Amino acid sequence: MKKNFDPMQYIESAFLDRTQETEKDLPSIKKYVSGQVKLPRGKFRKTEMSAPRPRRKSNHVVANAVDPELQKVWANLPRSVMFLASLYDDGVTSHYYTGDFKETRQELIKRLLDPQLNLEEVSRLLGVCPTTVRRYTNRGWLHHHRTKGGQRRFLLSDVVMFVEKHGRFPEA
Repeated sequence: MKKNFDPMQYIESAFLDRTQETEKDLPSIKKYVSGQVKLPRGKFRKTEMSAPRPRRKSNHVVANAVDPELQKVWANLPRSVMFLASLYDDGVTSHYYTGDFKETRQELIKRLLDPQLNLEEVSRLLGVCPTTVRRYTNRGWLHHHRTKGGQRRFLLSDVVMFVEKHGRFPEA
């Protein structure tokens, strides 16, 4: 009769001073490393992870969360963007620079309104550690792209969509 192998018991038995009878029946580590003996599957259950809410200070007041100057900019933003996008073109500016511009006016405005963020900036915005943001991207919850160097980059609109989808708005 062969006993079921318990890897935790095997590891714990290494720290015991006395020898146990089950140690004689256990295969050696060398057999596990070489693949002669397989570990039993299904021992650990896979858990579903949900996005945690951001941490708030206990004395945090939601009404004063946004700086008053930023509120003024936010209130004027739609009107200002429409003005910038519709009135001017690159005709006059192109006379002062040699070569073509790397992006159109519309692309410039889009880049400024939906900036590219790095891992630190996103973790600060969400109030979580960078490892948690990496976990969100690895699980496909938070859209990102990678630079040529392999670093994660995020668009502000993708972070906002993540917040909306996972209900990360502070409670009212």
